[in-house]
Amino acid sequence: MANIFKIAFLGIIGFGFLVYLTAPQAPGQSSKKQDDSNIKVTYASLPWQYEIVGTKFYTKKDELFKEQITYVLVLNHEGLAIANKLNSLASKNLILVANISNTPWLIKKLAVNGKLESLAKDSKVPLINDEEGKIVNALKLNDNISTKYFIYKINNKKTVEKIAEGNIKEGALEYGLNKEELDKIIEEISSKLQ
Repeated sequence: MANIFKIAFLGIIGFGFLVYLTAPQAPGQSSKKQDDSNIKVTYASLPWQYEIVGTKFYTKKDELFKEQITYVLVLNHEGLAIANKLNSLASKNLILVANISNTPWLIKKLAVNGKLESLAKDSKVPLINDEEGKIVNALKLNDNISTKYFIYKINNKKTVEKIAEGNIKEGALEYGLNKEELDKIIEEISSKLQ
């Protein structure tokens, strides 16, 4: 009986070690922190195609950013709680980015993609799955605090500027937000999209 417990315990340890060793590092990230504050982000530096949640094909950059001014809202982990609540802002040329690049590989494959599908199902605002971190790296965004969100403005397919950032309460994705908290966040975001 003791041998069965040893084998099971070693199997679990071995599986955890295998997942740890095979989990890919997010592209463009290194252990060294660098100061990207002086680097300008341009439209040309953005990836040329995107995975829109709920579609089977990739969408080209020029098809996604058709308007003169487009807003990009990058949602870290807790920010995904509001992804399907922003239909009132669909007329403001808003595009959401799910920043899940730092999520462990196994969790991405088992849970995150399904959760993104359910969040995007009733949404009128396109949601980009940034699984590999290409968009976040192109935007020079090094802040992966789970409660933060960031708003960028793309002007005339030329310049990209960060116009705002904000916070969502801890546990919002798991436990949800009450109506007052949700209305406050939507009002904050809406006021920045001018």
